[in-house]
This record gives sequence, structure tokens and C-alpha cells, in this order.
Amino acid sequence: MKLHLMLGAVLLSGALALPASAQFGRVERTQAEIALEQAQDRQTKQKLARDTAAEACASKQIDSCFKLADMQRTGSGGAQDLAAAAKSYKIVCDAKDGRGCAGLAYLTVQGRGVAKNQTEGRALYKQACDYGDVSGCAAYGNMAFTGAGGRKDTVAGTQALTNACDRDYQWACTRMRDLGVFNPDDKPFDRLKDIRG
Repeated sequence: MKLHLMLGAVLLSGALALPASAQFGRVERTQAEIALEQAQDRQTKQKLARDTAAEACASKQIDSCFKLADMQRTGSGGAQDLAAAAKSYKIVCDAKDGRGCAGLAYLTVQGRGVAKNQTEGRALYKQACDYGDVSGCAAYGNMAFTGAGGRKDTVAGTQALTNACDRDYQWACTRMRDLGVFNPDDKPFDRLKDIRG
């Protein structure tokens, strides 16, 4: 009798250890299956977005060309294609949109999808800044101040970094602090407060 009770207790504890769905004959998807399904759904949506951006870019819709370039650069919605991203960024830059110039400058400075050329990258960042792109101003200011891609120009570098920092581009503010760059219009006491902070 004790053996039957023990066996019954073991079977009951085993049944309680099973998920509720298995106890009642229902089969539910695992977390891995759900995650895979969500990833496939995301990938399908990204591919559709990339195809749509490519069609719109072919019609010279500049915002779509920029979106396509970013997707090509990151591999979103398809294979990563840095050479194609550079071409798409160039379309945007040629339309006098600083975002495209900054994207192309990044690829050029890094030598990704195009030949590595810091001088050309610096010129593209300057162009991006001239077209109003804040990240282009920050990057150009950094390159000019440090002398990357051309002669060192601390005045132009300071102006570009200050422009970006004044527009709340945090990287530019941090870079100014790291380089010891100060706005020439600041009072000396304010500079000391910045150094201490």
C-alpha cells in the first residue's frame, strides 16, 4: 500500500511540474518560436520599407533616398551594401541636404564602401555643416580643430563645434571639453567653471 501511495505521489508531483498547457493536452509555442516569428515579421516589414524607399528614391524623393542609404549602410531590410549606401547618400548630398553629405563623409573618412580619404571626408563634413546638419558641424569641427584631413584650423574647429554644441548636440559639447575648446566670447570665469565641471 505504501508503494502505491509513493508511486502516486511521484506521478502527481511530475504532473504538477509540467506546464499547464501540457497537463491539459494544449500545445503552445515556446518563447524561442515566438521570438523567431517576431524577428521574421520585423524582417519582412524592413524589407518592404527598404523596397518602398528604393522606389521613392528612384523618383528623386530625397527623404526616401536618405532612408534607403541608412538601411543599406546598416543592413536593415536586406544585405548591408556600403557602396550602394554611398551612392544613395551622394544623391541626398547633391540635393543640398546635409544629412546625405554627413553620411557620405562618414563612409569616406572610414573607407567603407568608398576609398578612404580624410581630406575629402573633411570637405564633405564641412558641406554638411554648411547645409545645416548638426552632426556634420560637430565632425567637421573636430577634424578642423585636430588637423585631421587637412591643416589644423582651431578657429574654424571652435566655431563648428560651438555651433553644434549650441544646438544641443551633446557629442560636440563633450568633444569641446575633451579638447579644451572654448567659445572665444565666453568670460574667463565661465571657462574656469567649465573646466571644474
